[in-house]
Order: sequence, then C-alpha cells, then structure tokens
Amino acid sequence: MHRGWVVSLGAVLSWALLSAISRVILIRFKIDPWGFSFIQLTTGGLVLLLISGRLSLARASFRKPTTWIIGLFRVLSASAYTALLAMLSVLEAGIMGAISLTAVTLAAWVVFARPPGRGEIIGHLIVLGCAGTLLQSLDGGLRDLALILVLANTICVTAMTILAERHPDNHSVDASVRLGFTGAVLLVTAGMFLVVRLAQAGLSPQIWDWQMLVFGALVGVFLRAPSMVLAFASIRLVGSQNYSAATAFLPLFGMALEHVFYVWGWIGISRFQFDTLYLGFGTAAGTIAVLGARFLSRRTERRMTTRENQIPRSG
Repeated sequence: MHRGWVVSLGAVLSWALLSAISRVILIRFKIDPWGFSFIQLTTGGLVLLLISGRLSLARASFRKPTTWIIGLFRVLSASAYTALLAMLSVLEAGIMGAISLTAVTLAAWVVFARPPGRGEIIGHLIVLGCAGTLLQSLDGGLRDLALILVLANTICVTAMTILAERHPDNHSVDASVRLGFTGAVLLVTAGMFLVVRLAQAGLSPQIWDWQMLVFGALVGVFLRAPSMVLAFASIRLVGSQNYSAATAFLPLFGMALEHVFYVWGWIGISRFQFDTLYLGFGTAAGTIAVLGARFLSRRTERRMTTRENQIPRSG
C-alpha cells in the first residue's frame, strides 16, 4: 500500500506538471489545442510500445473493446479539460475537476460493491462546496460553459478510471503488458482525436508547424507517457477511489507550478486570487477528510474481522 501511495504522488506531480506546461504552451505560442494533443498522445503511445518491447502483446490490447472505450472517454475528457485550461487557471480547473472524487466513489460503490467509509460524506460535501463556490464566482457566460465542460470531464474521468481498474492488462504481472496496454490506450486516443478533428474542420496546416511538432513530441514522451503509466499503476495498486482522492491535490501542485512559470515570465497572464487559493486548500482538506474516514472505516472493519476469527466456534 505504501508503494501505491508513492506511485500515486508521482502521478499527481506528473499530471500537475503536464497541465501547467500545456497551459504555458497553449497560451504563449497560441498553437492548436487539438493538434497539440494529437501529437503528444501519438508520440507518448509510440514510445511506450517501443519500451514494452513486445508488440504482439500490445496488439492483444488493441483487440480488447475496453481499450477502445477507455480511449474514447480519454478523448472526451482531454478535450473538455484542455478547453478548461484555455480559459481557467490550473488551480481553478483542478478545484472543479475534483468533483470526480465523489463521482468515482459512487461508481465504485455500484460497480465493485465498495461502499464509502463512515464519515466520508463530510469530506465529499466540502469538495463539492468548494467547486460550487468557485463556479458561482465566474461570470455568467463563462460559468455556463465551465459547468458543461466540468460535468463532461467528470463523467469521462469516472468511466475511464473504473474501466482501467477492471481491465485485465492493467493487472498483469508482466510490466511489458502493462506498458503495451498504456501505449495502446494513448494511440487509440490519438486516433480518435484525429477523426474528431477531421470531422470538425479538416486537418489544420498548423499541425505541421515545427513548434507544434517539437513541443507536442517533447510533452508526449516526457510528460504524457509517464503520467499515464503512473496513473494506471496507481489505479492498480490503490484502487480507483484512492487514485481519485490523490488527484484531488492536483489544484495546489498545479497552482504552485503555474505561479513559478508566471514569475519566470513564461505566462503573461495570471488568474491567481487568494479566494481561489483558499478554495484549493478547502478541496485538499475535504480530500484528507475523505481519506481519513476511509482509513478509519477500513481499520475498524479489519479489527472486527480479527475479533470474529478469534471467537471460538463450537463444533
């Protein structure tokens, strides 16, 4: 379990860096978000397939319908979150995205019969309250669009997380199988991104711009691929509920990185406000309350199980 939480921390840090760097690139160089996402997904998927070293096993992942379904939800989720990053800060997007913690908890209760621990409701209400407060503070037009994007992202993230926990390749003892599976998901996602883009407005000439290619490839290889590997590993080791709880800390890490980039002059515009920071701390506090209640509930269950096993049974 300790190893699982270390992996989860790595996943959160990697996602935060990916979000902050992506926001810098999107704002500073004004490149096409769809093309940027397509290139990083493609390069990230290809490098994972090469590292796995067993393409025959990766082909098996492509033949599983669940891999394609995960890819579809990944496309929709990435599209919604990228659109959020284009108009909100990493901190703001992360606070509102933290409602997936509650959504995944409910989904795991239904799918895996893992009910939430006693007292978790308090933490969930805090997280939802912070997200709702931030949403209400936005301007009317921005608020409506942000609500639609957040709900779409939450549904897709929840479905993707649950499916990733159930996918047999993600539970393989062979690391090459897991890497091949992750690479397959990224490539499926990239393919769907391309199809949607072509259906929308055709292939933009900007996708062949050297900045697009270079930045997309670098982010894909060094950030997108590791983030997906660590995310799936975290889901496998600690479960979808605890992984979602870990990602609720993304807003604070993302805010710190974004502020550093602003100080360095990489971003000319900052949406940082102390009220938003307080909501970020509130989201973190709510998540800690959920994890604390979950830990206490599991410990109580283990103690009761131990006592029951110690009771002598008459034969």
